[in-house]
Amino acid sequence: MLVLGMDTSLQACSVALANRASGEVLSHRREVMERGQAEVLPDMVDAVMMEVGDPYDTLAVVATTRGPGSFTGVRIGLSFARALAATLEIPITSMTTLEAIARNVAHNPERLPIAVIIDARREEVYMQTFDADFEPLTEAQLTPLREAAAHMPPGPCLLVGTGAGLLVDESKGRIAADADPLPDAAIVALHSPVEPMPTEPPEPLYLRPPDAKPQKPLIRRPN
Repeated sequence: MLVLGMDTSLQACSVALANRASGEVLSHRREVMERGQAEVLPDMVDAVMMEVGDPYDTLAVVATTRGPGSFTGVRIGLSFARALAATLEIPITSMTTLEAIARNVAHNPERLPIAVIIDARREEVYMQTFDADFEPLTEAQLTPLREAAAHMPPGPCLLVGTGAGLLVDESKGRIAADADPLPDAAIVALHSPVEPMPTEPPEPLYLRPPDAKPQKPLIRRPN
């Protein structure tokens, strides 16, 4: 089964094609970038597919991250993935940004819990804790940085993500994992759920209301 994965949710844009039967990543592109993912993503998808002989006809599933992360980034990835899946008439699946980052932890010999911490700015973080097999131990949440430690596991744990350094405390066993702090499409392609296949398109996981501010009413001058 060929799965095309993509991610634009944080400070990178990545695309990967994976063979789920063999567990092999066949082609992969990634570029770290703060913005501009919408312009880069279509060409990156084509480059990944062309590298292995243009297998659009045999592509089985499109997979993407669905947040939390940048509002614009999450929308870009979801919109493109939905459009591509609809065009090819194939299913679409997803995983959260938090799980994708957790799965970057490849070395965990002590099988410690993994706390994913994403810097959400405004003195807040997105966070979620997983066990060593990447099963969720807590719900995904947005929390003030000053309160985040209260939601951490009581004992030693590995921290990963763009906000991990904000909560590292070796005296309490909170250790930074040697892992990529950003999600990657290779993880999305290899590990997004496909059995059973989701029947509905994924919905974004924002955890925070949109930044858009309502427009001020127009002031009408009397005649």
